[in-house]
Amino acid sequence: MGSASLIMQHRVVPLVTACLCCFMSTAHAETKLALRDCIDIALRNQPAIRAAQESLSAGRGRVTQARSPYFPQVTASTGYSESHAAGGAFGESVTKSYATTLSLNQLIYDFGRTGNALDAAQAGLRSTEWDMDRVVQEVVMNVKQAYYGLLKAEKLLTVAQKTRDQAESHLKQAQAFFKAGSKPRFDVTQAEVEVNSAKLDVINAENNLRLSKIALNNAMGVPHGAAIEIEDVLGAPVEAPTLDQAQADALKNRPELLRAEADIQSAEARVKAARSDYLPTISANGSYSWTHGTTDIGTFEGVPLIGNIGNSWNAGVTLSVPLFEGWMTRGKVSEAHANLLVLEAQRDSQKQSILLEVNQAYADLESASARVNVMESSLQKARENLDLAQGRYKAGIGPYIEVTDAQVAEVKAETDHVQALYDYQLAVARLFKAMGLGKE
Repeated sequence: MGSASLIMQHRVVPLVTACLCCFMSTAHAETKLALRDCIDIALRNQPAIRAAQESLSAGRGRVTQARSPYFPQVTASTGYSESHAAGGAFGESVTKSYATTLSLNQLIYDFGRTGNALDAAQAGLRSTEWDMDRVVQEVVMNVKQAYYGLLKAEKLLTVAQKTRDQAESHLKQAQAFFKAGSKPRFDVTQAEVEVNSAKLDVINAENNLRLSKIALNNAMGVPHGAAIEIEDVLGAPVEAPTLDQAQADALKNRPELLRAEADIQSAEARVKAARSDYLPTISANGSYSWTHGTTDIGTFEGVPLIGNIGNSWNAGVTLSVPLFEGWMTRGKVSEAHANLLVLEAQRDSQKQSILLEVNQAYADLESASARVNVMESSLQKARENLDLAQGRYKAGIGPYIEVTDAQVAEVKAETDHVQALYDYQLAVARLFKAMGLGKE
């Protein structure tokens, strides 16, 4: 069950990467960004994603390094050498040579040392892959939180603007009643205070909206100046799983747990690799030298003794047996085994933390769902009370303080309702992230 398919009701045509910036700056008036669009933008642009991708590339490099002993190690060298030796039977000996040498060394068998090192590197690569999955889920979660935060800010601005318009309307009524002599001057001054307060609330709401847009742009990894318009999904219903299903999915899908298992597999392979240091290694080696030079060892009865140096080659098989290393191998094995036990303990602790997180997220979702229903009922009642109070005041049978109290209650109910919707969507997002399904 994908969280995106449950939350989103409509989708915009996917954005083309090459036209992303142009789209956001010129097409926002015609097309609103859906949540999925914002997530896709973040996955293309967030620096955290790029850093995770480079870490993954580094992991692949470590696998290549660990595999390299299986292949021949070939080296080539070339150079010139000259040596002089005095005191020989025939006088000074001089050797001059130009040599080019090609050497080859091939590991034949090392009793699992290379194989275990390769297993450790491959498990480490899987660990890095799961860590990237974790980073992706965190980026998606940040986008969702900023997306819902922007919707919340837009709705609260609408509430503030409506409250200001109501306050200005009340002021006009109070002024008209005061001129007609049916209401005291107090009603006018009270209405003026309400208008000023409502205008200030609008300013604060506009500032909060601007900051919320910056937060969403930041979560997507795009410039803060980019204009943005998004779809309203704050009230979209979501089908939540059962608590048992949520816990089972978390233990199966959470990248932190899967990474911990990969780290344990890597540590187990490192223990085996360390133990392999007790065992011998067998390797083959050979080289061929192309040499051009002479050796002058002096003269004998007036005849120069000069010999030419020719090409040469050698080959062999070597068995290396570790006899005593000052207990270094024992220390390596002890360290590797201790690291394995640490990782296993951390895995168990991580599992407990994840189950706690799932239960907390599930409880938050239940609470938020209940508050949405309560706030919807409260908002309906508050609007009815405000209509009654305004009607009584217009009819001249109700005091202005009654209108003021009803308006305050209605604004609070509107604000609480918006907050409940925001908390509900955020609780859904956190639950799916806790279940390991937070990439959508």
